[in-house]
Amino acid sequence: MLADVQYTIAIEPFYPTYRRIDFLALLSSYLVAKSSFPTLPAKAPMAAQDQLIDLEERLSYRRSTNGKNDTGDCAYAAAKSPVELEDGALVEGGAIPLISREAFGLYSQYGAIGIIYGMLPALKYPIFNAYLALEPYQVSTYGTLVVLGWSYKVFFGMLSDCFPIMGYRRKSWMLVGWTITMICLCVMAFSDLGEPYCNREKTDSCGTPIAKVNKTDFAANYNPLAPDQGTKFIMLSVLVSFGYVTAACASDAMVVEYAQREPMAIRGRIQTAIYTVRYLGGIIAVCVTAFGLNGKRYNGSFSFSMSPNVPYGIMLIPCVLVVLSTVFVVVEEKHQGARFRVWWGSFWELLQKRVMWQICAFRFFSNVFQYIGTTADNGIQTYWAKVEPLNDSLQSLAGKAIFAVILTAVGKWGLHWNWRWVIALGSIGVIVIDSFVNFMTIWDVVRNQWFYTGVMLADSIPDGVRFIVGSYVAVEIADLGNEGATYGLITTLNNLASPFALVIYKYINSYFMLSGNDFKKDTTEVRWDVTYAYLISYSCKLLALGWLVLLPPQREPLQELKKKGGTSKLAAYILVISFFSCLAFSMVSNFMSIYPSTKCYRIAGGNGVVDPVTGKCPITKK
Repeated sequence: MLADVQYTIAIEPFYPTYRRIDFLALLSSYLVAKSSFPTLPAKAPMAAQDQLIDLEERLSYRRSTNGKNDTGDCAYAAAKSPVELEDGALVEGGAIPLISREAFGLYSQYGAIGIIYGMLPALKYPIFNAYLALEPYQVSTYGTLVVLGWSYKVFFGMLSDCFPIMGYRRKSWMLVGWTITMICLCVMAFSDLGEPYCNREKTDSCGTPIAKVNKTDFAANYNPLAPDQGTKFIMLSVLVSFGYVTAACASDAMVVEYAQREPMAIRGRIQTAIYTVRYLGGIIAVCVTAFGLNGKRYNGSFSFSMSPNVPYGIMLIPCVLVVLSTVFVVVEEKHQGARFRVWWGSFWELLQKRVMWQICAFRFFSNVFQYIGTTADNGIQTYWAKVEPLNDSLQSLAGKAIFAVILTAVGKWGLHWNWRWVIALGSIGVIVIDSFVNFMTIWDVVRNQWFYTGVMLADSIPDGVRFIVGSYVAVEIADLGNEGATYGLITTLNNLASPFALVIYKYINSYFMLSGNDFKKDTTEVRWDVTYAYLISYSCKLLALGWLVLLPPQREPLQELKKKGGTSKLAAYILVISFFSCLAFSMVSNFMSIYPSTKCYRIAGGNGVVDPVTGKCPITKK
């Protein structure tokens, strides 16, 4: 019968005088008289009629935007919303097997993404903290900038939805993204990072306050310009993130298409599988930094180490392999894409729905409070806990493994858990464990790298739950034709919350004694400042739980909110304006923190002290 409905709708543009309400009445009568549904309750015909009327209201969007019927399959695909089928699936087609060509094409994408996404942030400690000796707030900024591309997912998703290349909406943008990534990685692999800030292979004074270092030793073994040498690599790493995120957005849109075909009982299975592959790829990446960047010049204990350029060359390997996979393995039928005007009308209609702006508000505000941390992490790790690169990498490796286990557990047993309770209990438990470890380290009760890094692995538990829940929510909300942009917007707000929160806590922390030199002094005053910074952080994380009231507890309430939640143009305008404002603010602040001439300003996380003669930021002495 659905085929009859689709056939009638398809021929409608050729009959301008066709009255759809008459068609619905006839079809409703047909449903009442039809005897082939003996198991349906007495009210089933009326429910079916309500569902068809709901379909009628969704399709009426075309006339409200165009003023006339719009011919073309593309316009129809962009306008319609998923209609739940008998098994709870949102789209026809059936779930794809987890072992199939379609699935393996996606696995290759997310495996490569996992390796690069895992390795770039992992270079933060050995190269940018230990080798180049950037200030703690600059190291925190690097960690945010190398994932900055994730804040633009909504735009990359729009490109994938609306602008196919050679007839392919997804595969073409995958290739574009991986090409950008390969070019930037090639440049970094064959560029010179220069000498380290302090040559640990020749001197033992690297942990000594700079005022106490012998001048002869400083001249022979120190490179005060080393922190500025990292700017080029940071900027290229940002471009790498934009490249592989472009490919990730096209992959995400394809995942949404497959996930919406899954029945309610197992929906979320394909998402869980691809993200598990992604984090397993991250484990491979961390192994490289764990064993290749643990030499003395990276503040490690090994007698050997690789050049700081080698990791960038290693990341080229999965890029080449995934390009071949995209061409020969990824399955996609040619599609003419959505007309931008029609696509925007459909997306704007979705933005006005309460379910959209309520979920976006939850994703952003909850994660802003959750991500309020402190720049003291890097100082504690380097100077007080004395964490070696090997230990840091092993912590990251174990964290990704736990993250993958959490995703697998949720995918197998937790598809129908209450999202609010899972997030709340996990977050509170982690705060208790995290605070115990940090305060024991701050006040020199226990300063041991294994104690510090081992217990911190608990952070992976709520992070994993929050991540996969956000993925499930995006699939339920997305409409046909704007899968990439919808999925991108909801996940973007989560990613955008991180740099925005970083701006906030860098500004707060700029009033405390948290520089690298302060940690070397290790006075009672410094310890209290670090304690205050952590108390502020934990308070914000607890306040983040208050935003859980905006999150429906499960899929059924979420679908009900989408159908009956109403609309608001004002809320949609506020959502769009807030998104662009936060994005611009966080971009400016984070880029200011890596340039020598602006890195001292408080908005960039500096101490606010400028050179009285030049009016510019002075060179920071460590």
